[in-house]
Amino acid sequence: MLKTINLERRPDTPAIKFDPNGTLSIAGRSLPENAESFYKPLIDWVARYAETAQPELTLLTIELEYFNSSSVKQILMILLKLEELHRQEGKEVQVVWSYNQDDELMEMKGREMESLVDLPFSMQAYSL
Repeated sequence: MLKTINLERRPDTPAIKFDPNGTLSIAGRSLPENAESFYKPLIDWVARYAETAQPELTLLTIELEYFNSSSVKQILMILLKLEELHRQEGKEVQVVWSYNQDDELMEMKGREMESLVDLPFSMQAYSL
């Protein structure tokens, strides 16, 4: 049985909450020393989740203040696994990209990610 992943935010890694009920979130800063080893368990979890997804809606919220280039590839891998779930299994998947309204770079990065996958994206600006 798939268990919830709940990782606390650290200075170089984001808070993670992946719940089998279909609610997934990544928030904070993502600049781990080894992004592949940090994200591999998360990518594996999403792959297992996609095999048995029960919820009508899977919602991934990404609220990153900053992420390094090695994190981009790993986050994209998560999005691609969710795209498979959406396209092959016909499950509803929604991605919410939340960014500080004053951070044009993070908005642009979200739009880049949106252009790389066939998933419904919602861009949400917030103010501090």
